[in-house]
Amino acid sequence: MVAVAQCAGCTCRELQPAAQGTRLLVASNVAHSLAAVRRACRHAGGAVVTPEPGMVELVTDDVTGLLHVLAKELTSVERDEVRVLVLPDPDPEPGQDNRPGSVDPWALAAGALRAPTLAQLDARSRHCDLASLLADELAHFYSVYQPIVRLEDAAVVGHEALLRASGPTGTVMPDTMFAAAAEAGWIHMLDRIGRTTALLGAEGWLADDLLFVNFVPTTIYRPEVCLHTTERAALDAGLRLDQLVFEITESEEVHDLDHLARLFSYYKAKGCKVALDDLGSGFSSLNLMVQLEPDVVKIDRETVQRLPGKVATAIVGAIVDIGRAGGTVVLAEGIETAEQASAARDLGVELGQGWYFGRPALRTTHASELASRRGAATAAPEPAALQSMYTVDPAVATRAALAR
Repeated sequence: MVAVAQCAGCTCRELQPAAQGTRLLVASNVAHSLAAVRRACRHAGGAVVTPEPGMVELVTDDVTGLLHVLAKELTSVERDEVRVLVLPDPDPEPGQDNRPGSVDPWALAAGALRAPTLAQLDARSRHCDLASLLADELAHFYSVYQPIVRLEDAAVVGHEALLRASGPTGTVMPDTMFAAAAEAGWIHMLDRIGRTTALLGAEGWLADDLLFVNFVPTTIYRPEVCLHTTERAALDAGLRLDQLVFEITESEEVHDLDHLARLFSYYKAKGCKVALDDLGSGFSSLNLMVQLEPDVVKIDRETVQRLPGKVATAIVGAIVDIGRAGGTVVLAEGIETAEQASAARDLGVELGQGWYFGRPALRTTHASELASRRGAATAAPEPAALQSMYTVDPAVATRAALAR
């Protein structure tokens, strides 16, 4: 067996909230940004030290207040570029120099490299509720699963895992979590949690069905290292790699197509399948389909829900034709009516997903584990969807068959 590098000590494993202290180290490659930082600190009554070129050390009795001042003083572009490290105030040992500007420059440089940007630090103060969830991921995060059916006979062939969190006021949905994590610089950690939670939650019930798992490609620097935890989670859950379909949504901007192609190649080399989500929502989607040659493409719900309209029919038909030429399976998501299911099937779409076939839900074995892990009183169920073991309702299957 080939050894896989251990992913440790990076942003997908460590939560890095703001530390406490009275000193800030601010680093930037832009001289006028540092000048603005110095002015803002002096205006707020703080002291300024310049330990090294490209850095300033700020001393204040109110770190939080100074951070708010800096966030207002700097432009949004500067906030995304300037990095801020909150220096702790250790108890000085006898003979130790703990005055401002006395920190070893190499230690300052290393700290600055790992420091969050000012924008991220400001976001962390606003999203401290997410930090408390991330700090104890096993207690708060879980996956719900939505069935994916074969349109020909409405038989269940797979399930998409959708991340949820149990917060103090109820269920936290992924759009809220991922938006906050992106602002705060925690997206790598949340994406890793999403992948591993999806896999571990499928233990014991998936049988031979496919499992669709979402991922954010920009969180994966080097797949043979960054995806180690994903592979390990699949092994721990007793899942075969050929059951896994890793999908990227087209809403994720693709700035480096070569990197995405490398990720797809890595997954395929491991025996997994890859999918493009939200196809049809932009002109670039068909281009990605041709260049990346995914195993599965998912047509976005907005297009599917316009079926059997003329424009939607033309778009879906084009995707099906390209899919057939490249051996790609086409899936229509967001199906809510028999008419939409029938129209998609008649156009050659092989798979379907949506409330018409089943809503996202916890599975029985996973629900029991969650209840014992965090206590039934604190569980936040998926609204109106926390049924025990779901299958496609026979009545739904009958409706789908009649719609043909």
